[in-house]
Amino acid sequence: MSTYQRISAVRGQTVDLNIRFFRNGVPLDPYAIREVDIYHTSIAPHNLVATIPVLLPTDPLYPRPLEQGTIPALGPAGTEPVPHTPNPGEYHLFWSIPSDLTVPDVFFDVWKFFAENPCGQEGTAGATGCNVDAPVYAPLLLSQCGRFWVYAEQVAGDLGLESVNFGFEPLNVKFHQPEVRPLEVGIMPLPLYDYNFNLVNPLIPQLKATISIETQYRELLVNAHPMTIGVRQGSYRSNPYVLRYMLDTTILLKGTYQYYIVVTMPDGSTRASARYIFTVN
Repeated sequence: MSTYQRISAVRGQTVDLNIRFFRNGVPLDPYAIREVDIYHTSIAPHNLVATIPVLLPTDPLYPRPLEQGTIPALGPAGTEPVPHTPNPGEYHLFWSIPSDLTVPDVFFDVWKFFAENPCGQEGTAGATGCNVDAPVYAPLLLSQCGRFWVYAEQVAGDLGLESVNFGFEPLNVKFHQPEVRPLEVGIMPLPLYDYNFNLVNPLIPQLKATISIETQYRELLVNAHPMTIGVRQGSYRSNPYVLRYMLDTTILLKGTYQYYIVVTMPDGSTRASARYIFTVN
């Protein structure tokens, strides 16, 4: 069974519902995540699809069924990033999407959690018989809402009459050490305002993109590392998608670098961008 991103979940498959918690702008693990509620179309009791409970923080297996995120280490050229240390505040819920949901539609995942131990001075939950799920502590529960899109499994035939082409728009040029932030590139169907919407739009969330980064002298630093697909900020009705790569400037020397992107289409063909540049100061 395949695992899909929030932007491209498929009914009957698994979606990675990721989240990262912050306190006053600083990543932080909450004391206890208690459950994740899944809603269809809107957050209303009659739209509740599933409730996924999480083990108590006193359980050695906490936060099952969630998984904690890790920070990938940049390996040698030609290798995949290797997870090596926990990423504070980052969690993933790999949810198997039921096959009987009504799609395509938007879904909402509501994470309910305690930022601090609600038992206060009584000690950690369980140490003195404190039950964090007691009704008296319910008002202290916080919630965070996310969204994701689910589509039907699509089976289509390609008649070979039209070719699908994409344009790329670099959105980030200047980075400053010690930044660790996304390098984003807009992706748009061509011709921009006159393409076959029904043919192209279902393909975009399913694209597989990689990035390669080189020095000015074509020394390869990052070789075909995977990118994720996200949504750009602002009102972009015809080209809302971005390809995103988390760039760690602390492992780069100050200077100018060039990169290019290769997108693999569902039919196995590829589309490559021009070489773009970014600087690290």
